[in-house]
Amino acid sequence: MIGILSRSLELVRRLARFQPSTAVRYAGTVMVIALCGAVRFQLPFTALPYLFFIPGLMFIGFCFGVGPSALGCVLAVLTAHYLFIGEIGLNDGSTAWISSASFALVTFGMAVVCALFQRTLNALYDVNHRLEHEVERRTLERDGIWNVSPDLICTVSEGGDIVAMNPAWQTETGHTDQELKAGAFFSFISPSQLSDALRSLDKGAIAELDTQGFRASGKPLHLNWRIARRQGLYFAVARDITLYRERQEALEKVSSQLQQSQKMEAVGQLTGGLAHDFNNLLTVITGSLDMLEQRIAQGNQADLPRYVALARNASGRAASLTHRLLAYARRQPLASSVVDLGLLAQDMRELISRTLTPRIDLEIVAPDNALLCFCDAHQLENAILNLCINARDAMPHGGRLQIEISQTRIDAAQGAAPLNAGQYALLRVTDTGMGMPQSVLERAFDPFFTTKPLGSGTGLGLSMVYGFAQQSSGEARIESVMGKGTSVSLLLPLHHSQAAILDVSLPTSVEQDFQADSATILVVDDEAAIRDLIAEALEEVGYKVSKAGNAAQALRELEGDSEAALLITDIGLPGEMSGDELAVIALDRCPTLKVLFISGFVENAVPAIALKSGQTELLLKPFAVKELKAIVQRLLSLR
Repeated sequence: MIGILSRSLELVRRLARFQPSTAVRYAGTVMVIALCGAVRFQLPFTALPYLFFIPGLMFIGFCFGVGPSALGCVLAVLTAHYLFIGEIGLNDGSTAWISSASFALVTFGMAVVCALFQRTLNALYDVNHRLEHEVERRTLERDGIWNVSPDLICTVSEGGDIVAMNPAWQTETGHTDQELKAGAFFSFISPSQLSDALRSLDKGAIAELDTQGFRASGKPLHLNWRIARRQGLYFAVARDITLYRERQEALEKVSSQLQQSQKMEAVGQLTGGLAHDFNNLLTVITGSLDMLEQRIAQGNQADLPRYVALARNASGRAASLTHRLLAYARRQPLASSVVDLGLLAQDMRELISRTLTPRIDLEIVAPDNALLCFCDAHQLENAILNLCINARDAMPHGGRLQIEISQTRIDAAQGAAPLNAGQYALLRVTDTGMGMPQSVLERAFDPFFTTKPLGSGTGLGLSMVYGFAQQSSGEARIESVMGKGTSVSLLLPLHHSQAAILDVSLPTSVEQDFQADSATILVVDDEAAIRDLIAEALEEVGYKVSKAGNAAQALRELEGDSEAALLITDIGLPGEMSGDELAVIALDRCPTLKVLFISGFVENAVPAIALKSGQTELLLKPFAVKELKAIVQRLLSLR
């Protein structure tokens, strides 16, 4: 039954699509009416005159249209009157003609309905055909994207099960489809990550995340995921970003190396001034020692304290200068603290002066009250020094360099997008140099951009200043006028707490002399004079001290004397073992041992072993004897 109905519908659809010419449609109408008349002629004379004309006229309306239907109705009436209505045929009365006319109108209406039905069927057929074509086209597109795309595409059920994966999964991961569906898929995105991503779709249309896994070959595979919900399923596209990550890491490495190169370039520019400074300081120290020796030989002790103070002051200034240089030259992460901008700038006056030519006047304008901000003091020093060196290069014939420190307010209406409205500390470095054209000013903070000749700079100075300001939740701005000079401003968030301010130049205070117990201490340093001075200072207060010149000797001392309570060691030792490696072995053998690192330079801020709070300390050279004694006392008191 269903088959018959289906074939009937197909026949109707074909008839509806049949579009003959005009002559054929009218000739067909005449033939259909003739056929209906012939069939009716076979019936008794008393049968209804229009019995077979009705379906014929409906067929004409459906297949041939409205015009042929009108002709068919006229022919049907005439044929019926001539052959079947009464004996007089066409001469019948008006009543018969009115009845025939009403039949003609009704059947014509039925024919029109059939014609409209045929047009509707054709329109539906056209729409259906277009839809089928569009579905087929989109299916082909989807299959093409699914099969050809290098991205890893998959569909996931509501329960997190894999429904389908495109061939790129097998190509990129090296796993088969069965292995991926069996669990290898979740080595690239964990179930918890997937669940979190699906839950986040309640807040947004697309969830995005980055994951890392490993291919079947063992090589890493970094993926960027974009997941969306589609009709009860989740559609996910994972893009391979491994090459991008590798290039990004390589770029960061090169950028770090270039930044270090920029620092060392600035250090090289400071060399002449630093050498002059150190020679002055050494002259004061050696002169004071000579005068001490002379006065002691004369038996005159009245002037001894003055010469000691001169030597101590000069050595302190030399130590401060060394620490500044090392902090500038070495690689280190931001170590933020509360900084007084005015005090820091004043402390840097001497260092900045050494970078300038004698024809440049330096002026520092700072408020009387402390202006505090929270940032990395050494990185801020680096930024100021970079700006001063740039200003010096812009004034080859001399000029004036001003460092101005003040407080300012940023309002939301000022359009400073990176900054929140509020109070900021303003540090402005202004020169009276050549200035910059607008084309240079627009790119001044771009990494690697420089107007200097090849070999005269890496173009990272201003970009480092800008990066420091951004890391410190502030901003860097630059203004310049050709022929009048340039002004660079650092805006840093104010710190309103009255917490302790970092002093980047002066040594910490030390405790008074004390008397110690007879604890045993091992001192390890490759400089004999340092070993002897430390040993003498500690023995003077009651400690037992043994000495070693390298790590191997120290290990032998520790094996022979297991009563050592404290190890004092330089980090940079001769031989194959450094001081921090020695400390690791010593602590492994004696877990209660205390360790004091002493060093004039540390590549990282603190050695890894120094992270053991309460058991290790770091003391930078040069240091005062009282400072050494205080730290030793504090370490040995923690038993």
